[in-house]
Amino acid sequence: MANIFSRIGNYIFDGLRMFIQGDSVSSRFFKRHIFSTLFIILTCMMMIAMRFDSLTSKNTIDALEVQINVMSTDLQKERSRYMTLTRESAMANLVDSLRLGLDIPTKHPQELDIPLDE
Repeated sequence: MANIFSRIGNYIFDGLRMFIQGDSVSSRFFKRHIFSTLFIILTCMMMIAMRFDSLTSKNTIDALEVQINVMSTDLQKERSRYMTLTRESAMANLVDSLRLGLDIPTKHPQELDIPLDE
């Protein structure tokens, strides 16, 4: 019984050794199957190139989406600033036209920080 297991182990070891050292596939095999081998190699290279192209395109799309988000945020900020200035100038014109004697301060109100521990 032990003899059978040792023979099986030797076959596995010999097969593994032949595969690692390259003895299982000879150069005659490649000569006989040159077109199949070239087709498989070219197909693998094309798949790698397509995958690389896909990943670089995806990275470009992601970078452009980030840029679009930044630009839309800036646009919203500028739109908000414009509307604020337009509102302020419209209010100033309204106050001036009614001759109420009011003016809009140039500085925003200051916040006072009063400590509550005292």
